[in-house]
Amino acid sequence: MMDAAELLSTLRARDVRLWIEDTQLKCSAPVGALDATLRQALASRKPEIIQFLRQAETLKGGPASIVPLKSAGRRSPIFAVSGHGGDVFYFRPLARYLHPDQPVVGVQPPGLDGTQPLTSIEELARYQVTQIRQYQHAGPYLIAGHCSGGTLAFEVAQQLLAGGEKVALLALIGAPFPIMFSKASLLRVRLASYSDALTPAGFIRRLQLRRERHKAQQLVDLKARAARHRVEKATVAAVRDYKPKAYVSELDLFVTADRWHRAHLWRPYAPKLREHIVPGLVDDLMLGPKVEVLAAAIQARLDQLQSAAP
Repeated sequence: MMDAAELLSTLRARDVRLWIEDTQLKCSAPVGALDATLRQALASRKPEIIQFLRQAETLKGGPASIVPLKSAGRRSPIFAVSGHGGDVFYFRPLARYLHPDQPVVGVQPPGLDGTQPLTSIEELARYQVTQIRQYQHAGPYLIAGHCSGGTLAFEVAQQLLAGGEKVALLALIGAPFPIMFSKASLLRVRLASYSDALTPAGFIRRLQLRRERHKAQQLVDLKARAARHRVEKATVAAVRDYKPKAYVSELDLFVTADRWHRAHLWRPYAPKLREHIVPGLVDDLMLGPKVEVLAAAIQARLDQLQSAAP
């Protein structure tokens, strides 16, 4: 079943307009735009859509880089910081499988609008901390980052702690240690992926992943793609140059059992590290069939934190 964000996107594509008048949800649609399935989805998700529209209205004057990926829910939101491409929308499948009451908020970096991207992890973290604190004024905070976004999430959490805030969750998802983004390491990973693609299962998996990425790219125009490429190039270089410092709070690392992650490299910088092994391959974590397994592992940790809260 579509969540509220997906339903609104579908309705927008059919030129269906929704708005709130007093406390009522109003709708204006071209003839034939609303079939029986969409009418039923609209009726069943009315409270969620009203909440989504109200939050969107509030955000118009709020932080520019905040993207509600799953707005419904009364729990503290998870802030999903951007990876090297700046994209936060690929967190949507994960958000869908988390608890219905668990909001997920994406935090995009500057540069996606064609402006100059930031060139250090510390600068990126300062920018995203500002956005996060405008949205949620005080902790405890829940922070997550995927792949190179794990390094950014690590520094975001460091800066929140340095500012006197509490970070209840720092979840690094498929996040290699920064030195694994060296040019030599990335070349080895690329060669290994080519070798895997020569097997029947690897070829099918790579083809499916390529199709999913191609569909996502079709939604982005050439100018936006060029801006994203500049953000990606700057962010990978920033991760490569980043020198982590000791993290005094708890860190949860969600990885697959591949060798590239080398999770043990995080441990000297995060003595309170918990390692969660998710079955499958790294490319399956966020876009593949294992996202539901990953969500269950993260949800278990969130439930544990909630039950321990005073």
